[in-house]
Amino acid sequence: MQLIDIVILIGIFLIAAQFWQLRKQTEAAHAYARNYCEKNNIQFIALARKKTNIKLFKKKLIVWRSVFDIEFSGNGEDASSGCMVLEDLRLIDITTQAYPVN
Repeated sequence: MQLIDIVILIGIFLIAAQFWQLRKQTEAAHAYARNYCEKNNIQFIALARKKTNIKLFKKKLIVWRSVFDIEFSGNGEDASSGCMVLEDLRLIDITTQAYPVN
């Protein structure tokens, strides 16, 4: 096995680990969004990842910080949006616009 083979294997492993982490984070974001909507009696519509940053050597070795756009409806007719921030699998903040309710 040559050095180039080892570098390629490490690269494949890192890409797979990133995909796995982003997938776990998206599933956690969906759960947080649905919980937030149920708690506030609003209808969940959609969730989309806006951006992801990787921070090294903060509190831990690697911190995955992702920002998601959340779309919901307060009255069943109009769509409103908000922003959700996760660090690793932990919810940091949810901010929403003012929205109409029934």
